[in-house]
Amino acid sequence: MADHAPSIAMEAVLKSSCDLPEDMPKIRGYDFNQGVDIQAVLESYINTGFQASKLGLAIQEINHMIEKRLEPVQPDEGKECKDSVDAPKSGCTIFLGYTSNLISSGVRESIRYLAEHKMVDVIVTTAGGIEEDLIKCMAHTYLGDFNLPGKDLRLKGINRIGNLLVPNDNYCKFENWLMPILDQMLLEQNTEGTRWTPSKMINRLGKEINDPESVYYWAYKNDIPVFSPALTDGSLGDIMYFHSFKKPGLILDIVEDIRRINGQAVFAQQSGMIILGGGLVKHHIANANLMRNGADYAVFVNTGQEFDGSDSGAQPDEAVSWGKIRMDANPVKVCADATLVFPLIVAQTFALHADKLTASKKAE
Repeated sequence: MADHAPSIAMEAVLKSSCDLPEDMPKIRGYDFNQGVDIQAVLESYINTGFQASKLGLAIQEINHMIEKRLEPVQPDEGKECKDSVDAPKSGCTIFLGYTSNLISSGVRESIRYLAEHKMVDVIVTTAGGIEEDLIKCMAHTYLGDFNLPGKDLRLKGINRIGNLLVPNDNYCKFENWLMPILDQMLLEQNTEGTRWTPSKMINRLGKEINDPESVYYWAYKNDIPVFSPALTDGSLGDIMYFHSFKKPGLILDIVEDIRRINGQAVFAQQSGMIILGGGLVKHHIANANLMRNGADYAVFVNTGQEFDGSDSGAQPDEAVSWGKIRMDANPVKVCADATLVFPLIVAQTFALHADKLTASKKAE
């Protein structure tokens, strides 16, 4: 019997390593012997590994956006902006996109905070991302369970969004509120020549709801454009469908809105994307940034995977290939449920720099 291990095994297991750079980050998590310091815990994420490090990098990337946003706007001779609506208002135009389920959830309050304090410049969401915010001003959404049987809920008139429960009466209240507004919009279209677009309609609804709990109330107050090119894909569309039989003729122009959101990107001094979830909101913002040869900063938070070729799950580098993110950018994708991580991101970015970000608003 041999008195030492086979050389092939020794060579395989004890293979020599190359030297790694001295400045390479070393993995080290938070030591709770230092006490409970939530900010220090979050700061330690970047060196924790896995998605914690991705979250740390996302926080770093958004803080870069904020740093640029605080810089004064510089005249750019290469971009002749003739429309004051398109003119950049800060050193970095920040686009925020999110799917409707996040407004249904408690992430709504984090998003409302950003709109309330004018910390982002452009919002993109789906129809549900509009109506669920407005409906919450009229009635509550409740915590249920993912496993509640759909048949039983249907018989009780209760709608389920994951583990959230929305009584169908909430949508009836919404219809009663919205119908007179649609009447007035149609009247203004026919008598004053108003050309309605989804963003103009959302602005009007934010004004009409007149509730500081609403994201879109603050978007209206702070002149933050909100784009939703599929505005009919939800309860809003259902109500517009019923309204079209009662008083036909209301028109929403999506072409004017595409020119407007693209203009926000084209004339931005620098551009940053923060996108929670995938689908329409992710692509609509990214495609607008294609018009300027890519965003300078990008953070994606979603659980989508790229194996099926979907845009929702695509890695940021795929967007680089399309010119939607600049080649010299350092984009970050965090694979996580946004309800877990987005409030933490806000805590370490926008809320942390709130005094600086709101200084110009207070001056106004």
